Amino acid sequence: MLLTNHLRIEKTYSLFFVAFMFFSAIFCNVSKVNLLFHTSLIIFISTLVLSQASREKFLQDKAFLKSLILPLLFLFYFSLSNLWSQNPVNISSTLKQMLYLLIFICLFRQVEILGYKKYVMGAVFLGMSLLSVLTLIMVDKTIILQNRLDNSFPWAPDNVIDLGGYMAIGMFCGIIFIRETGKNWLYLLFPILLASLLLTQSRGPLIAFTAAFVLLFIVNPSYKIKHILYGVAIIVTILALVFLTSFHHIFIDRLESTYQQSFIRFGIWENTLEIAKEKPIFGWGYDKSLVFVNSIGQNISTTHTIYLSSFLKGGIVGFILLMSVIGYGLLQLRKHIRVQQKTEASIFIFALIYYMTQGMFIIGNPQEFWFLFWFPLAVILSTPIKSTTS
Repeated sequence: MLLTNHLRIEKTYSLFFVAFMFFSAIFCNVSKVNLLFHTSLIIFISTLVLSQASREKFLQDKAFLKSLILPLLFLFYFSLSNLWSQNPVNISSTLKQMLYLLIFICLFRQVEILGYKKYVMGAVFLGMSLLSVLTLIMVDKTIILQNRLDNSFPWAPDNVIDLGGYMAIGMFCGIIFIRETGKNWLYLLFPILLASLLLTQSRGPLIAFTAAFVLLFIVNPSYKIKHILYGVAIIVTILALVFLTSFHHIFIDRLESTYQQSFIRFGIWENTLEIAKEKPIFGWGYDKSLVFVNSIGQNISTTHTIYLSSFLKGGIVGFILLMSVIGYGLLQLRKHIRVQQKTEASIFIFALIYYMTQGMFIIGNPQEFWFLFWFPLAVILSTPIKSTTS
């Protein structure tokens, strides 16, 4: 009886977590959706407190608990950086955000242990696919090829670059979900996600997606002829649509402008380094942002890379902590690749490349970076389980 109740409770918080991942993929940063996460969190913590069996099982997962140490130090340090910020945020708020992110990682791990990982991946994949469809339905069709794919679905990520990142994450999760379920017909959704990624005209997500996707093919190749055929069919479909609509001219222009944009980025990074060097050890604190006008007259507030942002806000100490978290994640790649979980490795590689040129920082309540950084990190920190990889 006790075992039955115990399993029922675990299934309950897993269900709420899967629901949170699905609806959060569609309705970005909507407080009512975040209630699903809070419910999952409360049930999970209550289970650890009240159930000795759950507590013992959690504490016996020593490899995972070890992997939490560096994220904990990273999050705790930047929460404390409020103490030396010029305009400090309430430190209890940042400590709460730290707890949320750690529990988010733990919930993914517990859901995987319970055998529900494929449902999380399916929820993200289907959620991102629905977001893509809703965006395409609501966008102004008369200017869809001239303007970037934004200002359409009101609950999509505000930044069109993050929207492109969502599409890429959705495709990686789709590959995992299809691998775990064998539902190959779901590859039919991939052209929608890939077309949406192209229509955002965002170079960063596309470059990161392409580089990470290559990992699937060059490391321990194990794909079958059907996978090649699926990939070719998707690419041919997209290319046909691109050339039939003359969208390729616009996209090529966007790629060519990357050269000019790179110099703009370098200007931002140079300014960031100059400010960061004024307080090189512990940084300027949690709330620090940029305030300057770049070479083409744009008002800049973000560093456009979380790597320099960690140095700006947390100094050398903060930068080392971020690189330690990333370094440990890179060490985990081998464990996933060894058991043919290359897509999980690709998700993490995508996040690292994506944030080389995007973002201000990655600590806060549920927002885009939960999917674009913390979700890939949770995936890679969760050591493969024999029962799910056999």
